[in-house]
Amino acid sequence: MKTVKYTLLAAVSLFAFHVQAETLKNMRIQGTRRIEDATITNYTGMRIGQDVSAGDLDRATKTLFATGLFSNVDIQMNNGIATIKVEENPIVHEVFFEGNKALDDDVLKTEVQMKPRSVYTKTKVQKDADRLLSVYKRNGRFAATIEPKIIKKDQNRVDVIFEINEGGKAFVRDINFVGNNAFSENTLEGKMMTQEKAWYRFLSNTDTYDSERFKYDQELLRRFYFEHGYLDFKITDAMSELTPDKEGFILTIKMDEGEPYRVGKQDLQVTLPDYKDNLKLEKYLELDEGDVLDITKVEKTVDELTEKLLNDGYAFVNVEPDIVPNTKDHTATVVYRVTEGDKIFIRRINIKGNTRTQDKVIRREFRIKEGDAYNASLLRRSKQNVSDLDYFSNVEMTTSPVPMNPSLADVDMSVTEKSTGAFNIGIGWSSYDGMMFETGIQERNILGTGKMASFNVMLSQRETQYMIGLTDPYFLGYNMSAGIDLYHTTRDNEDSSSYSYKTIGGTVHLGWNYTDALRQVVRYTLKQDNIYDIDSDAALSIKEQKGKTVVSMIGQDLIYDKRDSRINPTTGYYTSFSTDLAGLGGDTKFFRIDATAIKYFPVIEDVVFSLRADGGYIWGIGGKDLRINDRYFLGDRSLRGFEYGGVGARDKASDDALGGDWYATASAELTFPIGLPKEMGIKGKLFTDAGLIGKPDDYDAKTMEYSNRLRAAVGTGIEWASPMGVINFDFSYAFAKEDYDKTRVFRLNFGKGF
Repeated sequence: MKTVKYTLLAAVSLFAFHVQAETLKNMRIQGTRRIEDATITNYTGMRIGQDVSAGDLDRATKTLFATGLFSNVDIQMNNGIATIKVEENPIVHEVFFEGNKALDDDVLKTEVQMKPRSVYTKTKVQKDADRLLSVYKRNGRFAATIEPKIIKKDQNRVDVIFEINEGGKAFVRDINFVGNNAFSENTLEGKMMTQEKAWYRFLSNTDTYDSERFKYDQELLRRFYFEHGYLDFKITDAMSELTPDKEGFILTIKMDEGEPYRVGKQDLQVTLPDYKDNLKLEKYLELDEGDVLDITKVEKTVDELTEKLLNDGYAFVNVEPDIVPNTKDHTATVVYRVTEGDKIFIRRINIKGNTRTQDKVIRREFRIKEGDAYNASLLRRSKQNVSDLDYFSNVEMTTSPVPMNPSLADVDMSVTEKSTGAFNIGIGWSSYDGMMFETGIQERNILGTGKMASFNVMLSQRETQYMIGLTDPYFLGYNMSAGIDLYHTTRDNEDSSSYSYKTIGGTVHLGWNYTDALRQVVRYTLKQDNIYDIDSDAALSIKEQKGKTVVSMIGQDLIYDKRDSRINPTTGYYTSFSTDLAGLGGDTKFFRIDATAIKYFPVIEDVVFSLRADGGYIWGIGGKDLRINDRYFLGDRSLRGFEYGGVGARDKASDDALGGDWYATASAELTFPIGLPKEMGIKGKLFTDAGLIGKPDDYDAKTMEYSNRLRAAVGTGIEWASPMGVINFDFSYAFAKEDYDKTRVFRLNFGKGF
C-alpha cells in the first residue's frame, strides 16, 4: 500500500514540473531608457533554450529588484517568450539640504549615499536620512528631524531635498557618580571627555551628549582607577537619561571602587640563558615594593624589558606580567615572566580606512615590518606612532593567525581620517610687544603625503613677522625630516636700545632620530640683517653698527626628550644643546653655544614642580666685534621680574641696553590647579628666577655700567591654555638687582609658554 502511495506522489510531482516548466525561446524587454537590454537579461540568469519554471521567473524578478536599478519589475511567460517589463529608478540630479545651520552642507554630503548621477531608491534615501540623524545625535541634537523629499525633473531625473529641523543641542546637564569614596566627583569628571554644560565651553562640544564618547569615558575611569591601584574597580551601571524636553541629558555612573593595592613583591622569572642573573634586568622595573600598584608602570616595564632584550638579539622574546592580588592585606605580587616566545612571523600588514593618506605614510611609522618576528610591544608602539601623526580620529589594530600556518600572523590596522588643515587667528597683548595679532594657515598632510606646509603672520606694536615653512618628515623615503623656512621680521627696539632692525632670510634643516628620545637637527641659515632708525642720542657703539650685513651660518641641535607629554608634562626631563657657526661667507663671524635643561617632578595629582636651566655663550671670530642683534638680552621671558634687556650692560648717557656675550639663568616653578574646571586650562603658579649676563665684547667702563652680580626675582601668576594660545599673567618682585636695572612687576605674555 505504501509503495502505491509514493508512486502516485512522484507521478503528480513530475506532471507539475512539466506544467510549470517551459522552454525559453526569446526574451523581450520593455520600459528601459538608459539600461542596456543585455544587462537585464544577464541579471535574470535565464538563457535561450533552457527550461524555465515559475520558480525561475520569481528568482529573476527578485534579482532585478535587488540591483536597485528598478522601481517595478514584472515578468510574464507566454508560449516560450518571456516579456520583462521594468520601470527604471530615477537618476539623482542634485542633493540639497534645507534648514541646516549647525552643520555645513559639506559635512552632510559626506554622510549620504545619494550623489549626483547615482540611482535613486526609497531605501537609500531613508538610510541617508537615518544616517544624518545619527550625525546630529553625535553633535548633541537629539530633537532633530529630517524629512526627505524629491522633485521630479525631465529625463527620469530627481532632485533630492533633505528638509532638516535641527532642534536645540542636548547638553549634559548633570553627571552623577554613585559609590565613589576615594575620589571626588570633580576629580572623576575631570578624567572624562564628557563634561557638564558651562558657559566657558562654547568653543568645544564636550558638554553635548555622545553615546560613543560616554562609553569611552567609562574606559577612562577604569584606567584612572587602575593607575591608582584599584584592581577590583568596576562600573556596575552607566545610565544616560534624556530629559522630557529632549534638550538635556543626565548621566549617572554607578561604581564599586574596592580597595587600593600596593606592590607586595616583585619577581622576574627569566628562562633566557644569558639572563639567569636577574640583576641585569631589575633596573628596568618601574615599581618598588610598597608603591601603589600603577598599571601604566607595569606596562612601561614590559615595554622597556622587551626593547632591552630585542636589542640584545632575542627576536622572539615574550614578557608577560602576572598580577596576583591578595585580598586580605590588599597587596599584589607582580611577576614578570620572560621567555622565548613562539617563532611567529608577520605575513602581511593590512591597512584600511585611509582614503586620503597614502599607505606608505602609515607603514613607515611601524616598528615592525612584513617578514619580521612578531612582537606585541613593537606593535603597540607602532599603533601609538600612527596615532601620534594626528591624521586620524581613530586607530585600531588587530592581529590574527594565518589559517593552517601557526607560524604566521597578519596585522590589520583600521584608521578613520580627520581634517589635517587648520586656520588659526589670535589677538592678544604682551607687556613688551603691546597689542598682538596672529594668523596663519597650516596643512599637516599635503595630498596625503605627510608633508607639512604653513604660512603665519604675526603683527604687534613692536614686531612684524611673516613666515613660510615646508617640511617633509621622510625626505627621499628615509626616516629623516627636511624642510625650509623663509621669514621676514622687523623689530622696534627703540625703547630698550634706541634702534630698529630688520631681518630677511631662510633656513634649511635636516633632522633624524637616533632613538625615540634622542633627535639631531642640522641647519643652514642665510639672512640679511639691517640695523636702522637709530636715535640721535643712542650709544656710540650702536651708531657704529648701522647698516646691512649678511649672515651665512651653519648650526645643529641635539635634543633629548624624556617628558611624558610635550604639551602638558608632569614628569621626565628635556635637554637640548645647540651650536651655530657664522662666517661661511657673509659679513659676520661668530661661534655660539646654547643649552637648556628642564626637569619635571610630580608632587601630587595635577601639581607639578619643575626646574629649568638655560645658558649661552657667543664670541666673535677673527677679531670681529659682535653686532648688537646677535648678543644676548636678559629679561621679560628669560628673566621674569625684569624688562626685556633690563639686566646687563647699559650706556650711561643714553640708558640703552647693550646686551652681553654670555648668559645663564635658572628657574624653579610650581604649577597647581586653582579650583576651576580642568578643561578651562587655567592653573596657578609660584616661581623664582635667577640669572647672570656677561658684558659685551666692546665693553668700556668709562661709558657703560655693568655688574656681574646675580639678579633674582620671585613671583606668582596664572597660566591659561586658551583656544588662542597660552596666556601668562605674572606678578614678580625683583629682590636682587642693580640700581640701573629695569624691573617689571606685571607681565602679560600671549602665545608663548614658560
